[in-house]
Order: sequence, then structure tokens, then C-alpha cells
Amino acid sequence: MLFRSCRSPAGVKHHHAHAGGLLEHVVNLLRLADRVAPLYPAVDRDLLLVGVLFHDLGKTLELESERGFSYTDAGQLLGHVLLGLEQLEAKVQAVEARTGRRFDTETALRVKHMVASHHGMYEYGAPKLPMTLEAILLHHLDHMDARMAGVLQVLQNEAAIDGGWTQYQQSLGRKFFRGRT
Repeated sequence: MLFRSCRSPAGVKHHHAHAGGLLEHVVNLLRLADRVAPLYPAVDRDLLLVGVLFHDLGKTLELESERGFSYTDAGQLLGHVLLGLEQLEAKVQAVEARTGRRFDTETALRVKHMVASHHGMYEYGAPKLPMTLEAILLHHLDHMDARMAGVLQVLQNEAAIDGGWTQYQQSLGRKFFRGRT
């Protein structure tokens, strides 16, 4: 499983769509969260960092990365949010079995909520809207990193094209200005 997560892309097309992209995305988010959380003292930094680590865990089962990047059957049928919630519940149960103590119910619920709501809106596949400070912050950091990675990839892919603009990007609804220099 560790090898799979180190090779896993974060997406098939849109962002961090390369071997190791998921790990790159999570590391970026850990760095962002660590820098932004102190600006909001009411945010539980440690809880936010745990949410960052687990928010896309389901992508290790959603996406196949051995023969190119595609969706697994489980990925097509359930998606990474539901798969991630299943994996998270299994990890909570494993901690309880190992320690012989019940995992704190509210902590588990808050982390699961971050996984369930990190897409931020129902139309983007979130089963729930973010309802805690940590979930709201995770959603915005996740969206920012995904969007920036996607645009940077477009700029890199089209670096050799003459002119200061990229081609129109259907998925993003615009062209991007690279500059003329």
C-alpha cells in the first residue's frame, strides 16, 4: 500500500496527474496548512493536518497507476471520498484494536467530516458541505493547490507555443496569459 500511495496520481487529467502526484499534493497541503493555520487561532492545527493527510486517501483505491492512469471499478462505482471514508474507519478500528481503547468519537467524526466535505460543494462531489473551521480551511487549501497545479501544467505544456496566451482551456473556461517576455 505504501508503494501504491507513493506512485499514485492525484487525478487522471486535471491536477497532479503524474506518478507521485498525490504525495506531492498532500505535501503541498501540509505546508500550506502549517503556514495558514496560525493566522486563525481558533483552528485546531493538528486536526487540520490529520485531515490533510486523509482527505484524498481514497484515491489510492480510486485510481490505477500501474498501466497509465485510469479509474478502478471501485473508483468508478464509489469514488475516492467514499473509499477514503471506508479506509479511515478501518484505521480507526485498527487503532482501537491495537490500543484496546475506544478512539475519541468526536475526533473521528471531525476527521471523517473533512474527508466527506473537502470538495466544498455538492455539485463538486461533496456528500456534505464543510461545517467546521478545519473543514472549511481544508476545502479552500485543497482547491487552491489543485487549481494552481492544473494551471501551471497548462502553462508548462504550452510553453513552446508562440504568443502570450495559452489555448482556450475548456475545463477551466478560459485562456491564460503567460506574458510576452
